[in-house]
Amino acid sequence: MTLGRHQPPVSQQTDTLIAADVPQSGLASEDGFGGLTRRLRGPLFHFFLRRSASRADAEEMVQDLFVRLLRRADLLSLENIDGYVFEAAANMARDRGRYEQARGHGRHVEIDDLVAPSEAPGAEQIVAGKQRLQRMLTALNALPPRARQVVILRRFENLTYPQIARRLGISVSAVEKHMTRAMTALRLDLLEGDH
Repeated sequence: MTLGRHQPPVSQQTDTLIAADVPQSGLASEDGFGGLTRRLRGPLFHFFLRRSASRADAEEMVQDLFVRLLRRADLLSLENIDGYVFEAAANMARDRGRYEQARGHGRHVEIDDLVAPSEAPGAEQIVAGKQRLQRMLTALNALPPRARQVVILRRFENLTYPQIARRLGISVSAVEKHMTRAMTALRLDLLEGDH
């Protein structure tokens, strides 16, 4: 930007950009196809860039359009070449948009990229689980016989305190005391084993 130079209003700048995207000259035949591509490459790139996901897509669309145009033998004899080129560009952008929408572009995931999470425990989890089970069995065996019976009946056979009391011939209060002491001892043993 040069100091002291007057900048046109934003609306005029926008009009200039739009006009740059769609040149009105039809005199491309003087320079041949090479002149046409040099003159329209930039405007076509910007035209496609506004309608595509990336710069690479826009450049690819410019190249594809020039390949299509090269196949038309009478292109340079058209009265309004630029109008024809940009009409073809608009059709190409519209066709590509429809194709990507139909194919669900961006919504598909390659099946090879998917990794189903395994529900089976890993080797480390299995080893840790076995170690924890061994510590628990050791701690359970270290309990007094009556307390061990209460824990087994409650935790492994799912009996209620009154059912355990009847089976062992002791009071419910005694079952509760055995259970409390046993659980405290088991927790302490397991916590010591984790550290």
